[in-house]
Amino acid sequence: MANKRAVDPEIIDYIETKILPQYNSIGGHTDKHIHQVIKRSLHFYEQKPELNINMVYVIAAYHDLGRLVDNKTHNIESAKMLRADEFLAKHFTKKEIETMAEAVEDHRASLGHEPRSIYGKLVSSADRNTSIEMMLSRVFDYTKHLHPEMTEDEVIEEARFHLRRKYSPDGYAAKTMYFDDPDFANVLVETERITRDPNEFRRIMKEHNKKRTKK
Repeated sequence: MANKRAVDPEIIDYIETKILPQYNSIGGHTDKHIHQVIKRSLHFYEQKPELNINMVYVIAAYHDLGRLVDNKTHNIESAKMLRADEFLAKHFTKKEIETMAEAVEDHRASLGHEPRSIYGKLVSSADRNTSIEMMLSRVFDYTKHLHPEMTEDEVIEEARFHLRRKYSPDGYAAKTMYFDDPDFANVLVETERITRDPNEFRRIMKEHNKKRTKK
């Protein structure tokens, strides 16, 4: 997951044993997603090696933790948790802590404003999904978690609406990508294709869910 030759091993151990396991209880945002964001963050770090890689790693690990408290304001809650973390306070300066907290607050593509620092832009870019299969799983599970009263078809249509609002050519995720990422560009094209027709998307999602249950 993390490049242990670059990231402080003590920080890696703390994150992997104390922080990442907490994601297992968050519907639609499993530790698989967090591992992906960490991996992508470290990849984007290679484009900006002047940054502090320990900060990049911690920001990625913390960015969605606030969903344990509240989904709608999870970025704010995540930042509060980061600021209150006593372990981090021993390994980073107050200024670094605040920069990381602000990056976590700013990571959501739907906020409508540009992140205040390059760290915020990096984690926001890393938070984009580059796997159609993972995207379908996450959006279905997360929508079902938020709306347990919905039927399967209602969940699928709500998921389609969310994907189009986020990933269409005019979607907020497409407009706020701050790093070069050909994989994400391909995802935008494919998402536009599969979400255009409601009936086709319903077929694709049901087939995807059927495959998941067989694994």
